[in-house]
Amino acid sequence: MDDGIRDLRALLQAQLRDVFEQARDLGNRYLQEIVEANTAKGWNQKNRLQFRVRQRGNAIALEWYLINWYGRKDQGRELRRTYIPKRNKSRRRDAQVFGYSMEDLLCHTSGWDDDLVTAVESEASAYRRQAHFLADMLVTLGRLERFATAQTQGPSPGAQKESLS
Repeated sequence: MDDGIRDLRALLQAQLRDVFEQARDLGNRYLQEIVEANTAKGWNQKNRLQFRVRQRGNAIALEWYLINWYGRKDQGRELRRTYIPKRNKSRRRDAQVFGYSMEDLLCHTSGWDDDLVTAVESEASAYRRQAHFLADMLVTLGRLERFATAQTQGPSPGAQKESLS
């Protein structure tokens, strides 16, 4: 059973890496289009949304940030990023939210980039959902692995004492 679990874990982790690579490519494409378009725009027409893709362990984060510049150019401007949170429209507190509200994102766009942001977010929400379920399966697989090793080793001495009392 250990070999089957190990093979399944490797398969799931490879799939998670693939989802991360696809999401990172999406982020790079978005950044390239925005940089090219922003060079021809004035300050009032520039796109101020940043799309970030990060991975820590089995968790993949696809997040939107609002970019603001403070200060004068000759005095050293400072870049500040503000995280835009996903909103849970469900009444259930434990409901999973895989996508941003488009109203929250489009209120920070200039108009010319609405279609781009909408397309990126729709693709990103699919990657968020995939990454969430793959990470969930890896957690469940780890629990199964611990259970299987506990069964093969037999009950621990502490467990026997508890059952006698």
